[in-house]
Amino acid sequence: MKKKILSLGLLGMSIGLFSCNRGAPIQGTVWVPKYLSKSEARDIRSKPPQAVSSGGKIYAWQDFVFQLESNAGIHVYKLVDQKPQPYKFIQVYGAQELSIRGHYLYTNNFTDIVTLDISNMDQVLVKSRVENTFALGSSTLPPQQGFFQCVDTTKGIVVGWEKKNNIEATCKY
Repeated sequence: MKKKILSLGLLGMSIGLFSCNRGAPIQGTVWVPKYLSKSEARDIRSKPPQAVSSGGKIYAWQDFVFQLESNAGIHVYKLVDQKPQPYKFIQVYGAQELSIRGHYLYTNNFTDIVTLDISNMDQVLVKSRVENTFALGSSTLPPQQGFFQCVDTTKGIVVGWEKKNNIEATCKY
């Protein structure tokens, strides 16, 4: 019985951490979700180098260094005289981990595990995809506490958040 009460108490506390106060909207600077369709969110490609905004784990392989950009992709640096130089960005929405073996980079694309052929960094190819491997998905909460627009799953998959001014929001955590 004590276990049940403790479990219910923890559930109540976790629900209290964020709520959607639909009856009390505010107008101001709030977090707004960025959406993509499922097919757009699965689009993996090589792009020109991009600025790091939320850099994560680093992995070295041959003459390259890879840096995770959480939930957005992987920065690729080419080593020139042992100094990393921005080279490419591999767009992989939802990416949170990476590993390399041979000429294959393994990462997640939201809940799927994908194998990328990186033998030609200018044209990274999806070699395989195993769907629904991970029990994670798009983030339903913004990166910082405060007011935000509630996630509307009919608009697609949340691939990021941005702060916008003069926007109405009802959710807060």
